[in-house]
Amino acid sequence: MTTEKIEKSLARAAEFILRHDDYLLVTHERPDGDAIGSIFGFLNFLHENGKRAEAVIPEPLPEKYLPFVNSNYRTGITRLEFASYQSCLVLDSPNPARAAIGGGLKFEQVGIPLILLDHHPDNQCYGSINVVAPKVSATAELLFMLSKLLPGWKVSPRTATLWLMGIIMDTGGFRFDNTSPQTLRYAAELLELKADHHRLMLEMFFSKPLELQQFESELFTSHLHMDCGRRFAWIYVPDELIRKYNIDMRNTEGLIEILRSIKSADVVALLQRCDDGYKVSLRSKDPRFSVGQIARQLNGGGHELAAGGKIKNVNFDAAINILTGMVRQTLNQGS
Repeated sequence: MTTEKIEKSLARAAEFILRHDDYLLVTHERPDGDAIGSIFGFLNFLHENGKRAEAVIPEPLPEKYLPFVNSNYRTGITRLEFASYQSCLVLDSPNPARAAIGGGLKFEQVGIPLILLDHHPDNQCYGSINVVAPKVSATAELLFMLSKLLPGWKVSPRTATLWLMGIIMDTGGFRFDNTSPQTLRYAAELLELKADHHRLMLEMFFSKPLELQQFESELFTSHLHMDCGRRFAWIYVPDELIRKYNIDMRNTEGLIEILRSIKSADVVALLQRCDDGYKVSLRSKDPRFSVGQIARQLNGGGHELAAGGKIKNVNFDAAINILTGMVRQTLNQGS
C-alpha cells in the first residue's frame, strides 16, 4: 500500500470502530511479542474506551509474556459464538490459514466483517477493511497510529506498555533495520504515556531461565552447522535435547537471533521436526538475501529478512538438501 492508501484505510478502520461496539480479536498461530502486544493492547484500549471486546487465543502463551497478560481471554470459540459478534479485528496475521481461531473454523464460515491490521509484506488482504503497512515496524505501531484517529480516546499506561512490547520485540530492541525514525518517535510517545520500559526490557531480555541457557549452550556447541562457505548457519533442534532440559519451544523466540549474530553468516535457519516434515525459521542480515522468498516456496511467508515455512513429506537429509540448495541460490543471486 502507498502512504496515501494506508492513511485512507486507517481512517476507514477508525470510522468503523467508532460506529460499532462489539469486537472479537484474533491474531496468528504461535503468537510472538508483536502479536501478543497488539492483541492485548488493543483489547485493553477498546475496554478502556467503552467498547465491548474479547480476544481468542486457542494455545498457551510463552511464559515471558504472562506477566503482561492480565486480561481475560477466550481459549476457544464455536462457529455460532463467533458469528454472534458484530465484527472481528484480525491483527498481525498475513493470511487466513495462519489466523489462530481454533476449532477448525474458517473466516468464511462466520460471515462477519473482518478488519485486518498488519505489517507483513505478503498479506493477502482478506478483510472487509485492510490496513496493511509493510514499512511500519510492527502491528503494535500500526495500532498506535490508529489510536490517534479516534478523537478523545485515551491510551492507558497498561495499553502503552503492551504496544511498546510489540514494537520492541519486532525490532529486536530497536536493533533491526525495520526501526525507522518514526518508530523511535512513537516509542518515545508511548514512554510519555507511562509505558513500563524498565519492566519490559527486564522480562524480555534479562530473565532467561537457567535451563533454557543450558539448552542453548548445548545446542550451539553440538548441533551448529555451517554451509555455503560459512555464509549459511543452521541448527536442527533434536527432540531429545528438548526433553533433556524440559524446554517448551514457545519460550525460545529469541533463539534464532543468537544464530544470526554469527559474523560470517548472511542467512541462518532453525529446523524442528513437525507432523508432516520440518518447520523452518529463517533470518537474513542483508536485504539482498530474501528469506521471505525462500519461505514462500516452503509453504510459508513473512518478512524479507525474517520468515518461516515447512518442508513437507521428506526425510531429514532431503529437507537439509532442499533448504541448503535454496539458500545457496539466494546467496549467489544476491551477491
